[in-house]
Amino acid sequence: MLDNRKRTKIKNNKIQQWRLELASFSYTIRYRPGKENVAPDTMSRASCCAVSFSTSKSTLNDIHDGLCHPGVARLLHFVRSKNLPFSTEDVKRVCSTCKVCAILKPRFYRPPDETLIRATQPMERLSMDFKGPLPSATRNTYMLTVVDEFSRFPFAFPCPDMSAGTVIKCLESLFALFGMPGYIHSDRGTSFMSQELKAYLSQKGVATSRTTPYHSTGNAQCERYNGIIWKTIALRLETLNLPIKHWELVLLDALHSIRSLLTTATNSTPHDRLFKFHRRSTHGRSLPSWLMTPGPVLLRRYVRSKTEPLVDEVDLIDSNPTFAHVKYRDGRESTVSVQDLAPCPQLSSRRLPDPMTDNADVRERLEPTSPRQDQALDPPGSYHQPASLQDVAEPLPVSQQPMEQADKETELAHSP
Repeated sequence: MLDNRKRTKIKNNKIQQWRLELASFSYTIRYRPGKENVAPDTMSRASCCAVSFSTSKSTLNDIHDGLCHPGVARLLHFVRSKNLPFSTEDVKRVCSTCKVCAILKPRFYRPPDETLIRATQPMERLSMDFKGPLPSATRNTYMLTVVDEFSRFPFAFPCPDMSAGTVIKCLESLFALFGMPGYIHSDRGTSFMSQELKAYLSQKGVATSRTTPYHSTGNAQCERYNGIIWKTIALRLETLNLPIKHWELVLLDALHSIRSLLTTATNSTPHDRLFKFHRRSTHGRSLPSWLMTPGPVLLRRYVRSKTEPLVDEVDLIDSNPTFAHVKYRDGRESTVSVQDLAPCPQLSSRRLPDPMTDNADVRERLEPTSPRQDQALDPPGSYHQPASLQDVAEPLPVSQQPMEQADKETELAHSP
Protein backbone atom coordinates (compact mmCIF):
# COMPACT_ATOMS: atom_id res chain seq x y z
CA MET A 1 0.00 0.00 0.00
CA LEU A 2 2.90 2.31 0.68
CA ASP A 3 4.66 1.45 -2.57
CA ASN A 4 4.87 4.61 -4.68
CA ARG A 5 5.82 2.74 -7.83
CA LYS A 6 2.33 1.18 -8.10
CA ARG A 7 3.31 -2.22 -9.37
CA THR A 8 -0.19 -3.65 -8.75
CA LYS A 9 -3.08 -3.60 -11.21
CA ILE A 10 -5.05 -1.15 -9.04
CA LYS A 11 -3.61 2.29 -9.67
CA ASN A 12 -5.94 4.21 -7.31
CA ASN A 13 -4.58 4.45 -3.77
CA LYS A 14 -8.01 5.17 -2.32
CA ILE A 15 -9.50 2.01 -3.80
CA GLN A 16 -6.50 0.02 -2.65
CA GLN A 17 -6.95 1.24 0.91
CA TRP A 18 -10.64 0.30 0.89
CA ARG A 19 -9.79 -3.17 -0.38
CA LEU A 20 -7.36 -3.66 2.46
CA GLU A 21 -9.87 -2.29 4.96
CA LEU A 22 -12.68 -4.60 3.77
CA ALA A 23 -10.54 -7.65 3.16
CA SER A 24 -11.59 -9.23 6.47
CA PHE A 25 -15.28 -9.12 5.57
CA SER A 26 -17.31 -11.27 3.22
CA TYR A 27 -19.35 -9.05 0.89
CA THR A 28 -20.75 -8.79 -2.64
CA ILE A 29 -20.42 -5.60 -4.70
CA ARG A 30 -23.75 -4.52 -6.23
CA TYR A 31 -24.46 -1.40 -8.29
CA ARG A 32 -27.14 0.97 -6.90
CA PRO A 33 -28.56 3.71 -9.18
CA GLY A 34 -28.64 7.32 -8.05
CA LYS A 35 -32.41 7.29 -7.60
CA GLU A 36 -32.08 4.60 -4.94
CA ASN A 37 -29.02 6.22 -3.37
CA VAL A 38 -30.70 9.48 -2.31
CA ALA A 39 -28.96 10.07 1.02
CA PRO A 40 -25.34 9.99 -0.23
CA ASP A 41 -26.33 11.94 -3.35
CA THR A 42 -27.97 14.67 -1.27
CA MET A 43 -25.09 14.97 1.15
CA SER A 44 -22.61 15.26 -1.69
CA ARG A 45 -24.13 18.56 -2.89
CA ALA A 46 -22.34 21.73 -1.82
CA SER A 47 -25.60 23.63 -1.32
CA CYS A 48 -29.24 23.12 -2.12
CA CYS A 49 -32.15 25.54 -1.94
CA ALA A 50 -35.60 24.33 -1.02
CA VAL A 51 -38.09 25.86 -3.46
CA SER A 52 -41.80 25.26 -3.60
CA PHE A 53 -42.89 24.30 -7.10
CA SER A 54 -46.19 26.10 -6.69
CA THR A 55 -44.45 29.44 -6.36
CA SER A 56 -41.49 28.76 -8.67
CA LYS A 57 -42.35 31.51 -11.14
CA SER A 58 -42.71 34.23 -8.54
CA THR A 59 -39.59 32.96 -6.77
CA LEU A 60 -37.50 33.28 -9.94
CA ASN A 61 -38.83 36.81 -10.42
CA ASP A 62 -37.85 37.64 -6.85
CA ILE A 63 -34.37 36.20 -7.42
CA HIS A 64 -34.06 38.27 -10.60
CA ASP A 65 -35.13 41.44 -8.74
CA GLY A 66 -32.92 40.69 -5.76
CA LEU A 67 -29.83 40.26 -7.94
CA CYS A 68 -30.39 43.70 -9.55
CA HIS A 69 -31.83 42.38 -12.81
CA PRO A 70 -28.97 40.38 -14.34
CA GLY A 71 -29.07 39.19 -17.91
CA VAL A 72 -29.84 35.72 -19.19
CA ALA A 73 -26.27 34.42 -19.03
CA ARG A 74 -25.53 35.58 -15.49
CA LEU A 75 -28.93 34.60 -14.08
CA LEU A 76 -28.70 31.14 -15.65
CA HIS A 77 -25.23 30.68 -14.17
CA PHE A 78 -26.57 31.55 -10.70
CA VAL A 79 -29.49 29.12 -11.06
CA ARG A 80 -27.21 26.25 -12.08
CA SER A 81 -24.67 26.97 -9.36
CA LYS A 82 -27.41 26.78 -6.69
CA ASN A 83 -29.11 23.76 -8.26
CA LEU A 84 -32.43 25.55 -8.58
CA PRO A 85 -35.27 23.82 -10.44
CA PHE A 86 -35.46 26.31 -13.30
CA SER A 87 -34.74 25.69 -16.93
CA THR A 88 -33.10 27.92 -19.51
CA GLU A 89 -36.50 28.78 -20.98
CA ASP A 90 -37.71 29.99 -17.57
CA VAL A 91 -34.71 32.29 -17.22
CA LYS A 92 -35.18 33.73 -20.72
CA ARG A 93 -38.91 34.29 -20.09
CA VAL A 94 -38.31 36.15 -16.84
CA CYS A 95 -35.62 38.38 -18.37
CA SER A 96 -37.67 39.19 -21.47
CA THR A 97 -40.84 40.06 -19.55
CA CYS A 98 -39.14 42.25 -16.94
CA LYS A 99 -40.38 45.84 -17.36
CA VAL A 100 -37.42 47.39 -15.54
CA CYS A 101 -34.97 45.69 -17.90
CA ALA A 102 -36.99 46.81 -20.93
CA ILE A 103 -36.79 50.48 -19.83
CA LEU A 104 -33.19 50.67 -18.62
CA LYS A 105 -31.70 48.08 -20.99
CA PRO A 106 -33.66 48.46 -24.22
CA ARG A 107 -33.02 45.92 -26.94
CA PHE A 108 -33.12 47.90 -30.16
CA TYR A 109 -33.84 46.20 -33.42
CA ARG A 110 -30.66 45.20 -35.20
CA PRO A 111 -31.30 44.60 -38.90
CA PRO A 112 -29.10 42.23 -40.88
CA ASP A 113 -25.91 43.68 -42.29
CA GLU A 114 -26.41 45.10 -45.75
CA THR A 115 -23.74 46.51 -48.03
CA LEU A 116 -24.03 49.83 -49.80
CA ILE A 117 -25.18 50.08 -53.38
CA ARG A 118 -22.15 49.09 -55.40
CA ALA A 119 -21.00 50.99 -58.45
CA THR A 120 -20.38 48.96 -61.59
CA GLN A 121 -18.12 51.39 -63.48
CA PRO A 122 -15.98 54.48 -62.83
CA MET A 123 -17.70 57.83 -62.25
CA GLU A 124 -21.06 56.15 -61.72
CA ARG A 125 -21.41 56.99 -58.01
CA LEU A 126 -19.56 59.74 -56.14
CA SER A 127 -19.47 60.35 -52.38
CA MET A 128 -18.57 63.75 -50.95
CA ASP A 129 -18.10 65.24 -47.51
CA PHE A 130 -16.47 68.23 -45.81
CA LYS A 131 -13.62 68.10 -43.32
CA GLY A 132 -12.90 71.08 -41.11
CA PRO A 133 -12.36 73.63 -39.81
CA LEU A 134 -8.63 73.01 -40.28
CA PRO A 135 -5.64 75.15 -39.24
CA SER A 136 -4.49 76.97 -42.34
CA ALA A 137 -2.07 79.71 -43.33
CA THR A 138 -4.59 80.88 -45.96
CA ARG A 139 -8.33 81.45 -45.98
CA ASN A 140 -9.01 77.82 -46.95
CA THR A 141 -9.97 76.25 -43.63
CA TYR A 142 -12.11 73.43 -45.08
CA MET A 143 -11.45 70.52 -47.41
CA LEU A 144 -14.10 69.03 -49.70
CA THR A 145 -13.44 65.33 -50.29
CA VAL A 146 -14.97 63.54 -53.28
CA VAL A 147 -14.44 59.78 -53.77
CA ASP A 148 -15.35 57.60 -56.73
CA GLU A 149 -17.01 54.55 -55.16
CA PHE A 150 -15.94 52.12 -57.89
CA SER A 151 -12.22 52.94 -58.09
CA ARG A 152 -11.71 54.65 -54.68
CA PHE A 153 -10.07 57.50 -56.60
CA PRO A 154 -10.03 60.53 -54.23
CA PHE A 155 -10.35 64.23 -55.01
CA ALA A 156 -9.76 67.00 -52.48
CA PHE A 157 -10.48 70.73 -52.84
CA PRO A 158 -9.37 73.39 -50.33
CA CYS A 159 -12.36 75.64 -49.59
CA PRO A 160 -12.80 78.88 -47.63
CA ASP A 161 -16.28 77.88 -46.41
CA MET A 162 -18.95 75.16 -46.68
CA SER A 163 -21.50 77.10 -48.73
CA ALA A 164 -23.45 75.64 -51.63
CA GLY A 165 -21.71 77.97 -54.09
CA THR A 166 -18.31 76.59 -53.05
CA VAL A 167 -19.54 73.02 -53.58
CA ILE A 168 -20.90 73.89 -57.02
CA LYS A 169 -17.61 75.52 -58.02
CA CYS A 170 -15.63 72.40 -57.01
CA LEU A 171 -18.04 70.06 -58.77
CA GLU A 172 -17.87 72.12 -61.97
CA SER A 173 -14.10 71.69 -62.16
CA LEU A 174 -14.52 67.96 -61.55
CA PHE A 175 -17.29 67.53 -64.13
CA ALA A 176 -15.24 69.41 -66.73
CA LEU A 177 -12.52 66.74 -66.51
CA PHE A 178 -14.49 63.50 -66.12
CA GLY A 179 -18.04 64.29 -67.20
CA MET A 180 -21.27 63.93 -65.28
CA PRO A 181 -21.65 61.10 -62.76
CA GLY A 182 -24.83 59.14 -62.41
CA TYR A 183 -25.25 59.50 -58.66
CA ILE A 184 -23.89 61.66 -55.82
CA HIS A 185 -24.19 60.58 -52.19
CA SER A 186 -23.57 62.85 -49.18
CA ASP A 187 -24.56 63.43 -45.59
CA ARG A 188 -27.23 65.86 -44.42
CA GLY A 189 -25.01 68.92 -44.28
CA THR A 190 -26.56 72.34 -44.81
CA SER A 191 -24.72 72.96 -48.07
CA PHE A 192 -25.68 69.53 -49.43
CA MET A 193 -29.35 69.99 -48.52
CA SER A 194 -29.64 73.47 -50.06
CA GLN A 195 -32.05 74.14 -52.90
CA GLU A 196 -29.27 75.78 -54.92
CA LEU A 197 -27.22 72.57 -55.07
CA LYS A 198 -30.31 70.45 -55.71
CA ALA A 199 -31.30 72.62 -58.66
CA TYR A 200 -27.77 72.55 -60.08
CA LEU A 201 -27.48 68.74 -59.92
CA SER A 202 -31.02 68.28 -61.22
CA GLN A 203 -30.20 70.49 -64.20
CA LYS A 204 -27.13 68.34 -64.93
CA GLY A 205 -29.16 65.13 -64.69
CA VAL A 206 -27.37 63.83 -61.58
CA ALA A 207 -29.37 61.88 -58.98
CA THR A 208 -28.69 62.50 -55.29
CA SER A 209 -29.11 60.65 -52.00
CA ARG A 210 -28.32 61.42 -48.37
CA THR A 211 -27.69 59.55 -45.17
CA THR A 212 -30.09 59.31 -42.25
CA PRO A 213 -29.51 61.70 -39.32
CA TYR A 214 -26.76 60.79 -36.82
CA HIS A 215 -25.59 57.82 -38.90
CA SER A 216 -22.23 58.62 -40.43
CA THR A 217 -21.79 55.00 -41.51
CA GLY A 218 -24.16 55.72 -44.39
CA ASN A 219 -21.33 57.70 -45.99
CA ALA A 220 -18.58 55.47 -44.59
CA GLN A 221 -16.36 55.41 -47.67
CA CYS A 222 -15.95 59.17 -47.85
CA GLU A 223 -15.63 59.45 -44.06
CA ARG A 224 -12.84 56.90 -44.17
CA TYR A 225 -10.99 58.74 -46.92
CA ASN A 226 -11.17 61.95 -44.90
CA GLY A 227 -9.01 60.26 -42.30
CA ILE A 228 -6.70 58.65 -44.86
CA ILE A 229 -6.02 61.92 -46.69
CA TRP A 230 -5.44 63.89 -43.50
CA LYS A 231 -3.13 61.21 -42.07
CA THR A 232 -1.08 61.22 -45.28
CA ILE A 233 -0.87 65.02 -45.16
CA ALA A 234 0.35 64.89 -41.55
CA LEU A 235 3.02 62.34 -42.42
CA ARG A 236 4.24 64.42 -45.35
CA LEU A 237 4.38 67.59 -43.25
CA GLU A 238 6.36 65.78 -40.56
CA THR A 239 8.83 64.58 -43.19
CA LEU A 240 9.36 68.11 -44.50
CA ASN A 241 9.42 69.64 -40.99
CA LEU A 242 6.50 71.94 -41.77
CA PRO A 243 3.71 73.05 -39.39
CA ILE A 244 0.22 71.68 -39.81
CA LYS A 245 -1.11 75.00 -41.12
CA HIS A 246 0.75 74.47 -44.43
CA TRP A 247 -1.30 71.39 -45.34
CA GLU A 248 -2.25 72.87 -48.72
CA LEU A 249 1.40 72.70 -49.84
CA VAL A 250 1.51 68.90 -49.57
CA LEU A 251 -2.10 68.12 -50.53
CA LEU A 252 -1.17 67.18 -54.10
CA ASP A 253 1.65 64.93 -52.89
CA ALA A 254 -0.74 63.16 -50.53
CA LEU A 255 -3.31 62.62 -53.29
CA HIS A 256 -0.61 61.34 -55.65
CA SER A 257 0.49 58.81 -53.03
CA ILE A 258 -3.03 57.55 -52.31
CA ARG A 259 -3.91 57.24 -55.99
CA SER A 260 -0.72 55.30 -56.76
CA LEU A 261 -0.76 52.82 -53.86
CA LEU A 262 -2.71 49.59 -53.49
CA THR A 263 -6.27 49.52 -52.15
CA THR A 264 -6.84 46.22 -50.36
CA ALA A 265 -10.62 46.33 -50.90
CA THR A 266 -10.21 46.22 -54.69
CA ASN A 267 -6.74 44.59 -54.83
CA SER A 268 -5.70 47.35 -57.23
CA THR A 269 -4.64 50.98 -57.22
CA PRO A 270 -7.29 53.71 -57.64
CA HIS A 271 -5.55 54.91 -60.80
CA ASP A 272 -5.63 51.47 -62.43
CA ARG A 273 -9.34 51.11 -61.66
CA LEU A 274 -10.23 54.51 -63.09
CA PHE A 275 -7.89 54.75 -66.09
CA LYS A 276 -6.67 52.27 -68.68
CA PHE A 277 -3.06 53.43 -68.82
CA HIS A 278 -0.21 52.89 -66.38
CA ARG A 279 0.43 55.72 -63.94
CA ARG A 280 3.88 57.21 -64.39
CA SER A 281 5.75 58.34 -61.31
CA THR A 282 9.09 60.00 -60.66
CA HIS A 283 9.71 57.42 -57.94
CA GLY A 284 8.91 54.44 -60.16
CA ARG A 285 11.60 54.92 -62.82
CA SER A 286 15.21 56.00 -62.36
CA LEU A 287 18.07 56.98 -64.67
CA PRO A 288 21.77 56.19 -64.22
CA SER A 289 24.01 58.97 -63.02
CA TRP A 290 25.89 59.28 -66.31
CA LEU A 291 22.61 60.15 -68.08
CA MET A 292 21.73 62.82 -65.52
CA THR A 293 24.89 64.91 -65.96
CA PRO A 294 26.22 66.40 -69.24
CA GLY A 295 29.43 64.89 -70.53
CA PRO A 296 30.93 62.48 -73.06
CA VAL A 297 28.93 59.35 -73.87
CA LEU A 298 29.05 56.64 -76.51
CA LEU A 299 26.41 56.62 -79.26
CA ARG A 300 25.59 53.51 -81.26
CA ARG A 301 26.54 53.72 -84.95
CA TYR A 302 23.95 52.06 -87.18
CA VAL A 303 25.54 52.76 -90.59
CA ARG A 304 29.05 51.31 -90.58
CA SER A 305 31.29 48.75 -92.22
CA LYS A 306 32.59 45.61 -90.55
CA THR A 307 35.91 47.23 -89.72
CA GLU A 308 34.52 50.47 -88.30
CA PRO A 309 33.88 50.89 -84.54
CA LEU A 310 30.46 50.15 -83.05
CA VAL A 311 30.04 53.53 -81.34
CA ASP A 312 30.95 57.19 -81.69
CA GLU A 313 31.94 59.47 -78.86
CA VAL A 314 29.50 62.39 -78.49
CA ASP A 315 28.71 65.00 -75.86
CA LEU A 316 25.49 64.62 -73.84
CA ILE A 317 23.63 67.93 -73.49
CA ASP A 318 20.34 66.94 -71.86
CA SER A 319 18.27 63.79 -71.33
CA ASN A 320 14.95 62.47 -70.05
CA PRO A 321 13.74 58.90 -69.39
CA THR A 322 13.09 58.39 -73.12
CA PHE A 323 15.25 60.69 -75.29
CA ALA A 324 18.56 62.53 -75.09
CA HIS A 325 20.01 65.59 -76.82
CA VAL A 326 23.61 65.02 -77.98
CA LYS A 327 26.27 66.95 -79.88
CA TYR A 328 28.63 65.33 -82.40
CA ARG A 329 32.32 66.14 -82.81
CA ASP A 330 31.64 68.10 -86.00
CA GLY A 331 29.22 70.43 -84.18
CA ARG A 332 25.94 68.80 -85.23
CA GLU A 333 23.21 68.34 -82.60
CA SER A 334 20.55 65.65 -82.66
CA THR A 335 17.95 63.90 -80.53
CA VAL A 336 18.52 60.19 -80.00
CA SER A 337 16.97 57.42 -77.92
CA VAL A 338 18.54 56.64 -74.56
CA GLN A 339 18.62 52.99 -75.63
CA ASP A 340 21.44 53.87 -78.06
CA LEU A 341 23.66 55.47 -75.40
CA ALA A 342 26.35 53.85 -73.29
CA PRO A 343 28.67 55.24 -70.60
CA CYS A 344 32.03 56.53 -71.76
CA PRO A 345 35.26 55.72 -69.85
CA GLN A 346 36.69 58.37 -67.58
CA LEU A 347 39.56 59.08 -70.01
CA SER A 348 37.26 60.74 -72.51
CA SER A 349 40.13 62.28 -74.56
CA ARG A 350 41.51 58.85 -75.43
CA ARG A 351 41.14 57.85 -79.09
CA LEU A 352 38.76 54.97 -79.80
CA PRO A 353 40.62 51.70 -80.50
CA ASP A 354 41.19 50.76 -84.15
CA PRO A 355 41.71 47.01 -84.74
CA MET A 356 43.78 47.69 -87.90
CA THR A 357 46.36 50.01 -86.31
CA ASP A 358 46.35 49.37 -82.57
CA ASN A 359 47.52 45.74 -82.82
CA ALA A 360 51.30 45.46 -82.21
CA ASP A 361 51.82 42.57 -84.65
CA VAL A 362 49.97 44.32 -87.43
CA ARG A 363 51.84 47.56 -86.78
CA GLU A 364 55.24 45.83 -87.10
CA ARG A 365 54.24 44.36 -90.46
CA LEU A 366 52.78 47.58 -91.82
CA GLU A 367 55.73 49.77 -90.73
CA PRO A 368 59.04 48.24 -92.09
CA THR A 369 62.22 49.32 -90.35
CA SER A 370 65.59 50.22 -91.99
CA PRO A 371 68.26 47.47 -91.96
CA ARG A 372 70.92 49.87 -90.81
CA GLN A 373 68.79 50.92 -87.82
CA ASP A 374 68.18 47.29 -86.90
CA GLN A 375 71.86 46.47 -87.13
CA ALA A 376 72.73 49.48 -85.02
CA LEU A 377 70.22 48.51 -82.33
CA ASP A 378 71.03 44.77 -82.25
CA PRO A 379 74.03 43.74 -80.15
CA PRO A 380 76.97 41.90 -81.80
CA GLY A 381 76.35 38.21 -82.46
CA SER A 382 72.55 38.50 -82.24
CA TYR A 383 70.22 37.16 -84.89
CA HIS A 384 67.90 39.65 -86.57
CA GLN A 385 64.59 38.36 -87.91
CA PRO A 386 63.45 40.05 -91.13
CA ALA A 387 60.28 42.09 -91.02
CA SER A 388 58.52 39.90 -93.57
CA LEU A 389 58.94 36.79 -95.67
CA GLN A 390 59.29 38.91 -98.77
CA ASP A 391 62.66 40.17 -97.56
CA VAL A 392 63.98 36.59 -97.54
CA ALA A 393 62.43 35.36 -100.79
CA GLU A 394 63.34 38.28 -103.10
CA PRO A 395 67.06 39.27 -103.54
CA LEU A 396 68.08 42.87 -103.60
CA PRO A 397 68.67 44.57 -107.01
CA VAL A 398 72.21 44.79 -108.32
CA SER A 399 72.36 48.52 -107.68
CA GLN A 400 71.56 47.96 -103.99
CA GLN A 401 73.99 45.03 -103.44
CA PRO A 402 77.44 45.58 -101.89
CA MET A 403 80.29 46.38 -104.34
CA GLU A 404 82.41 43.26 -103.65
CA GLN A 405 79.47 40.89 -104.22
CA ALA A 406 78.64 42.64 -107.51
CA ASP A 407 82.26 42.29 -108.79
CA LYS A 408 82.28 38.55 -108.00
CA GLU A 409 79.04 37.97 -109.89
CA THR A 410 80.43 39.94 -112.90
CA GLU A 411 83.62 37.82 -113.04
CA LEU A 412 81.58 34.60 -112.87
CA ALA A 413 79.37 35.82 -115.69
CA HIS A 414 82.36 36.53 -118.11
CA SER A 415 84.26 33.35 -117.29
CA PRO A 416 84.21 30.59 -120.01
